Amino acid sequence: MAAVIGKNIMLYKKESNATFYFNGSIPVTTIAGLSYKQLSPTNNLEAASNFTKTADGIVCGFITDVATTTIPAGTWTFNAFASITGDLVGDPRFYYHIYKYDGTTLTSIGTTNSIFFTQLAIKQYTQTFAFPLTTLLSTERIVIQVVASQISTKTMTFYTQGTNVASVITTIPLNIPFACSTNATFSIIVDQKEVTSQTSAFYREFKNDVANWSLTCDGLITLSGYGYNQMLQLQQSRQSIAVDFIIDNGENGLSVITGNVNMTSLQINAPYKDVGTYSVSLQGTGAYGLTGTAAASGGVVIRGGSVFTKGYTAAGGETTLTYTDLIGKAALYVSRGGIDVQDILSTGTPVNEQVKWVESSGILTFSRALESGEYVRFLAQ
Repeated sequence: MAAVIGKNIMLYKKESNATFYFNGSIPVTTIAGLSYKQLSPTNNLEAASNFTKTADGIVCGFITDVATTTIPAGTWTFNAFASITGDLVGDPRFYYHIYKYDGTTLTSIGTTNSIFFTQLAIKQYTQTFAFPLTTLLSTERIVIQVVASQISTKTMTFYTQGTNVASVITTIPLNIPFACSTNATFSIIVDQKEVTSQTSAFYREFKNDVANWSLTCDGLITLSGYGYNQMLQLQQSRQSIAVDFIIDNGENGLSVITGNVNMTSLQINAPYKDVGTYSVSLQGTGAYGLTGTAAASGGVVIRGGSVFTKGYTAAGGETTLTYTDLIGKAALYVSRGGIDVQDILSTGTPVNEQVKWVESSGILTFSRALESGEYVRFLAQ
């Protein structure tokens, strides 16, 4: 068995009702002639990207990877802004149609009830959907269409991003990485109850009693979806969270220690001209579990195997780096100039400080050209 080393250990916050955002400016794929945009647990903080439709039909479509083969039954809550031209004669409306998609065929899961326009101007509309227990193949994805109905000759607009964010609170379980650790500890203490008696032959005897476990971690906020602000909000709300403590056993895959924890301490360090780090202590509550199941993050399965580290000093002007030896590996972490990249895309065009990693080609693409002497660090698994 391969040795366990610190950089292979990761901590995840488990979210059972993940919020997904309609990122209208990020194209993902085309289905039957319609360009489907990104549905992501990361909100794309870009300018507004809106969609209009005159008469009835599909206004826009969104697609996401799901890092599970089972989506539990429960209530999905859609929140989005919309407007309509003309008048409200005929009760114009729209609704959401949810599918699963295998790369060829859209299979309907269901539709929400109609959402009736109550004013012409832009307004936020909320609708719920009783999502059924749904199983997915590893290659299947969730698709959501926004569909206009009873619009007649009017034009409706569906808003995303900017000040009018569109989102859906789902029942999709999501593991959000908050530490790719350089130093993490899983600690177990088992109290001992003395049972010494006359038959103990002059030696004290003990039995195992109450167990106590905890996690400590010194690491970087390295991956999208969770950051310092969320950790501080967690402390203020006194919220318990579920975590996965991932240990990479090399070719033997991953061991996953999972359980509920309370955050007992948080320390943030911000050294001058250096990478910010933080330390966190987590107190386990109740029993922990141990499985060999791979953890997943945002639709990307974190697979077993060694973590590969790449470093590169730019000559200046590069917009891509190619690592053919990392084809088929998942991107864990990217930094440039000592600053963590918070959003690593797998599709679309990176903007602002985003990067895109394409596993099939081993190409890392930057949204802006590297500067001379700028150092890039890249971790993949």
